[in-house]
Amino acid sequence: MKYSAEKKEEKKAKIKELRDKLKSLDDATRNDMLKNGHIMTIEGKSLSDKNTLLLLFQGVRDSIVGGYQQWKRAGRQVKKGEHGAVIWFPSNFKKVNDDGEESEGTNFFTGTVFAQSQTEELAAA
Repeated sequence: MKYSAEKKEEKKAKIKELRDKLKSLDDATRNDMLKNGHIMTIEGKSLSDKNTLLLLFQGVRDSIVGGYQQWKRAGRQVKKGEHGAVIWFPSNFKKVNDDGEESEGTNFFTGTVFAQSQTEELAAA
C-alpha cells in the first residue's frame, strides 16, 4: 500500500507519540496496565510488554490480535473499514563493511495488527 507524504508524516507522528507515551510510564502504572496479562497473536505467541502496552494505548482490548494475512490463514477476514493498530517487530541483519568485517544487529519496524473483534469468518467459496 502506497502512502502519500502527508499520510507518512501522520503515521510517523503517531508512532512518535506512542513511543513517548511508553517512555513516560512509571513502573507502577506499567505493572497496573499489564496485570491482566499480555495480548497474544492468533498464532499463540505472547506479545512483549511494550507491544501489549502500545495496543492498550491504541484502545485494543481484545486478548488476540493478528496481521491481515494471519487472520486469512486462520479462516477469518478483517471487516471492511476497520483500521489496525501499530506494533513493533524486530528484524535481524548482517552487514559486511568495506574491510570485510561482519557486524550484526537488529532493526525495528512497525506492523499493523487487527483485534479479533475486527474480523469475521471468511465467507464460504
